[in-house]
Parts: sequence; structure tokens; C-alpha cells
Amino acid sequence: IGRTFEELAQIIDGVKLNEKLSVTFDTCHTNDAGYNIKEDFSGVMEEFDKIIGLDRLKVLHINDSKNPQGSHKDRHANIGFGTIGFDTLNKIVHDPMFDNISKILETPYVGKDKKKAYAPYGKEIAMFKAQTFDPEVFPELLAEEVIL
Repeated sequence: IGRTFEELAQIIDGVKLNEKLSVTFDTCHTNDAGYNIKEDFSGVMEEFDKIIGLDRLKVLHINDSKNPQGSHKDRHANIGFGTIGFDTLNKIVHDPMFDNISKILETPYVGKDKKKAYAPYGKEIAMFKAQTFDPEVFPELLAEEVIL
């Protein structure tokens, strides 16, 4: 339950005093649920607004996906190293519609060795600030088989 906008609306409708409920929009979850955020983000947001309401949107979880659109999985990828891609995520992060919405990176640590793995957030934020994808900042990810 909660895989589609309609299912989220059903949950909201089933709660007393639901005017206090808000929603987090997760880019990987939305992509993997089958919504075409890559080619029709404005259409997806129009549908979200019609079914749930943009007024309920309080947080964006920003992450790429290891899976194709509609896979119904939830495997987050580092920014620019997945099927959604940096350009789409960059447009979402910088969309004026979300100027007053909190954005949280929810990407995997980098490195196969758990003792040496590190949080990539500083480098991912720097790429968003520069609005430029730089895969070279993650040589560990370039060494793996990834989708660019």
C-alpha cells in the first residue's frame, strides 16, 4: 500500500484529522512505481496535485534509482549513477515550485569496504550547486558497472 498516488490518497482519506498529514516525495520510489519523472515531471506533479495536493508536500527525498521506471523495487543509487540521471534530478532540485520544500539526499554510502565507505552527500550537493554532473568525484563508482 502506498505505491501510487491513489493509494496514498486512500491512506490520507482514512485518517481522522487528516488535515495535519503531510507527504514526502521520493524520486526513486516515484520512478520505480512507474511514474515518468524523467520525461514528464510536470505531468507527474500535476497528477500528484490533483490526487494528493501540492499543499501536503513538505519534503523531497532526492536519489537516483538502480532500477528502470516501473520496476516496483526500491534500490537507491548515487546521484547521476542510476536510471533517473543527474539532469532530471538537478531540474527537480532547482525547480522554483520546491523553493520552500526541504530536500534530503537519500543515497548510498560509497565504497564496497564497509569500514572505508563514506557518505557522498557533500560531493553530491556540490554537483547540484554547480548544476554539473562530475562522475570523476566518485572513482569508486566509476570502477563499478553503472548506468551513466
